[in-house]
Amino acid sequence: MSKLFITLQAKGGVGKSYVSSILAQYLQDAKLSVHCIDTDTTNPTLRRYQPLNCQYLNLATDHVINPRAFDELVEIVSGAPHDRHFVVDVGSNGFQPFMAYAVENDLFSVLESLGVDVIVNSVVAGGPDTDETLSSTLAVLEYTHVTTLMWLNAHLGTLEFKHRPIQHLDLFDPFKSRILGWVTLPKYAATTFGQDIEHMLKERWTFNETLERLTLMPQMRIRKAKRDLWSQLDQVFFPLPQAPSVSTPAPTPSAINAAAIAD
Repeated sequence: MSKLFITLQAKGGVGKSYVSSILAQYLQDAKLSVHCIDTDTTNPTLRRYQPLNCQYLNLATDHVINPRAFDELVEIVSGAPHDRHFVVDVGSNGFQPFMAYAVENDLFSVLESLGVDVIVNSVVAGGPDTDETLSSTLAVLEYTHVTTLMWLNAHLGTLEFKHRPIQHLDLFDPFKSRILGWVTLPKYAATTFGQDIEHMLKERWTFNETLERLTLMPQMRIRKAKRDLWSQLDQVFFPLPQAPSVSTPAPTPSAINAAAIAD
């Protein structure tokens, strides 16, 4: 069945488009069929990553989001080949209209009945944005029944809420069975890794484009940052056994056929 990865977060500027671009690049590297769609009406960042060949879906009429515009998104996704992987970036101003549309139309059940497996990407930011991003994430978990992939953005501050690590908060306990996994965007040293990542984001380059354009040491740092993120995603999609036998080593994620994501 086809897969829809949709990034939802009401708070702007917390890395939604970066998360969407990371996932799209990861799926492309796995040689899967990827279709990116940017629906952000104010700052359509995802479509600026040229290698992603992102489609832009305009949701607004006279600068106001028209909920019926989501009908077109459903038509695109439901009519795609079964091996297609969609990565859809919803802007912060589209969060409330989309959630209202999804609940009113029982959207995710409809998509599942049409053979579309839905996974929500939800970003929780550290620092001053933690409370607001947690609120949006809980809204997704409470008002939908779909699987959610959690992304923690440490670039904006410490990943804690009321002195507890976000990942270990009790408020996630009722939803544990629906949380696919956790991916952390680490906070890098500002003058080395941080500067290289910021350069990449500012130019809207993919990791591979960045590796082609920077000099030796920045290349090394970007390669390591990519490897660390891909390793986390491998653990989400290809989790290794908890206690592999000493005599029978567990297979590495790279040895597992990428078709596992497509199932």
